[in-house]
Amino acid sequence: MVIRELSEPHEFAAFSRLEAEIWGANDPTPRALLHVFARHGGVVLGAYDGERLVGISLGFPGLDREGRTYLHSHVLGVTPEYRGRGVGQALKRAQWAHAERLGLPYVGWTYDPLMAPNAWFNLKVLGATVADVLENAYGPLDDAINGTLPTHRFWVCWNPTSRRPDDQGEEATLVIPENVDSLRRRDPDAARRQQEAFFSEIRQRWAAGWRIAGVERDSSRVWYRWVRRSEERGGVDEN
Repeated sequence: MVIRELSEPHEFAAFSRLEAEIWGANDPTPRALLHVFARHGGVVLGAYDGERLVGISLGFPGLDREGRTYLHSHVLGVTPEYRGRGVGQALKRAQWAHAERLGLPYVGWTYDPLMAPNAWFNLKVLGATVADVLENAYGPLDDAINGTLPTHRFWVCWNPTSRRPDDQGEEATLVIPENVDSLRRRDPDAARRQQEAFFSEIRQRWAAGWRIAGVERDSSRVWYRWVRRSEERGGVDEN
């Protein structure tokens, strides 16, 4: 497996084709925009098994709410048969190497909190930190994964060289529902109710000072581990 930066028109065309294939989207990142990102501070990466493109990622500098420049990771995808083989982690490590070269403090991105494999990868495998919750971050995407559902997301920040925050305090858990993907395909209305109920619980906990300390799993479930430190409880009405 080889990770390399993409720079040629045929490579950008292959990137867009694979992005459309993975997400089932009819509006992948335009090839002209990939040119711009690759030549002006961003990084467009491909994972190759021989000559076959099996994974992609796109990152570019952005400004966060505090006015700090960071590397925004906008796309990371791996073909189904190559998942679970370290391809995604290798692409993220290459993004971080680019961020380090630019002197940026972290890589930031969003993910759907209902997607248990993504939660495990982002929080357990990489060790990223959930820094915010975003309601309907992109509007409906109308692709094969999201359908017309609102795009409620966790915003995560990742610097693999930094020390994780202390997670001591009052603890709680929140189990991620099973079979989210199949429910979205089978019954979109039920999937919407499931999503709204789950994200409503997240919003309430976040507003009350709870934060995500990590993710755990056993043979049948995946759950978020929440923590609330004593200094975050002041002034909160728990009735």
